[in-house]
Amino acid sequence: MKTIQYVMIGALMVGFSVSAVAQEDHKAVIDQVSKIIKAKGADTQKQVNDIFKLNKKNVDVITAIGRAYLDVKDTVNAQKYADLALKRDNHYGEAYILCGDIQAAKDNGGEAASWYNQATMMDPKNPEGYRRYALAYSKVSPSSAAAKLEELRKQVPGYPVDIIMADIYQNANKIDKAVEYYKKVDPSKMTEAQIVNFALDYFLQGDFSNSLQVASGALQKYPKSPALNRIAFFDLTNLKRFDEALSYADKLFNQSENAKITESDYLYYGYAYMGKNDYDNAIAMFNKSYELNTDNEQDKSDALKNIATAYESKGDLVNATAAYDKYLKSLKEITAYDLGNLASMYQKHAESLKGTEKDEALKKADEIWGQIADKFPSVADVATYNRAHIAYSMDPDTKLGLAKPHYEKLAELINAKSQKSDSDKSRLVECYRYLGYYYLLKNDKSTSDGYWHKVLELDPENATAKQALGIK
Repeated sequence: MKTIQYVMIGALMVGFSVSAVAQEDHKAVIDQVSKIIKAKGADTQKQVNDIFKLNKKNVDVITAIGRAYLDVKDTVNAQKYADLALKRDNHYGEAYILCGDIQAAKDNGGEAASWYNQATMMDPKNPEGYRRYALAYSKVSPSSAAAKLEELRKQVPGYPVDIIMADIYQNANKIDKAVEYYKKVDPSKMTEAQIVNFALDYFLQGDFSNSLQVASGALQKYPKSPALNRIAFFDLTNLKRFDEALSYADKLFNQSENAKITESDYLYYGYAYMGKNDYDNAIAMFNKSYELNTDNEQDKSDALKNIATAYESKGDLVNATAAYDKYLKSLKEITAYDLGNLASMYQKHAESLKGTEKDEALKKADEIWGQIADKFPSVADVATYNRAHIAYSMDPDTKLGLAKPHYEKLAELINAKSQKSDSDKSRLVECYRYLGYYYLLKNDKSTSDGYWHKVLELDPENATAKQALGIK
């Protein structure tokens, strides 16, 4: 097992150059040797040897030769010239860094980090050793990376350590720490990618106001950035500033460069339209999100649930119940709350119907509440209470006694509780009142009176019970 796994070996290698002074002094030679090695001509070795002989005292040129070989993945010759550079000057940090990069190219993370660490000790004023060491440890041990960069801060006070620290914690997916360091950096000194990460981290923390502030500020410089327009759009939607959210949605969809629109974008578009009570457009966007979604089951379920909610809000309960039923089928695990919402939709739908159609809707609601009572014993009393109400609405004159078995079951469930809430007692009174009235209609005075007395035990001043018992 390798000691360190690199996340950003490419980042370690890209943008390397020898020290600024050396680069300036020997730029023409370094450019020449780089072109020769990249050309891979038949006499490459001879040309490189000639240059080396002329510059064998210039450690920066020797290191640059090794770097050029590493650029073409020739680690053998790269190491040869790194060794020659260190033999010439064993305090030259860039040579140690080259040795580290050679090991990184071989995926020898531990050895690479060891070379970078030696670079910081031999050449403590060179930031590159600290930076590479920190990047090497960015996922393995962010705290070790941060500690190394704090050493750099002391050695080179003006070096932009905080932005590197932020990037390290970002790479380690420690967004709280990343935000802590991003906040210390002037946004004008950040790249677009860093600003996007900063705004996104705030978003992931649920801090939509600060996320919006970062994104909208950066959009002054990058007005066509799809990532920044997306974050601002999402932030404004979550902040319920729906008019502004729709404006940024347009910027994302129609004014950003190379924007790749995702199912999540359509999902948020739907949220924004829902916030404006524009249900038809919301449904269209949620449907689009659902159609585009190929692998995010949670978002697919969310789209279906919101389609149902939108239809319900506009009074189209037929489509609402159909969409919600589809939503339930998309869930891996269905809760009592999920089923209860569907039952309530059917009950609400029944209010707009008459005759047989109304009864069918109520029967469907009753069937669902029955399923809830069976599958979720902890809420069986709530489900049974709703079944009693549905039965009563189908038999308001109590001629058939449709609610009787449900009120009897509800009383049984409540009485089985060791402690009863005020709500429980209120529902018990309702049970006993119904049963007292039911038996009164059946001319069974003895049984009826028994229930009315139970009502008075719970509610001594109940006028209906007193009247039924002839108490003045």
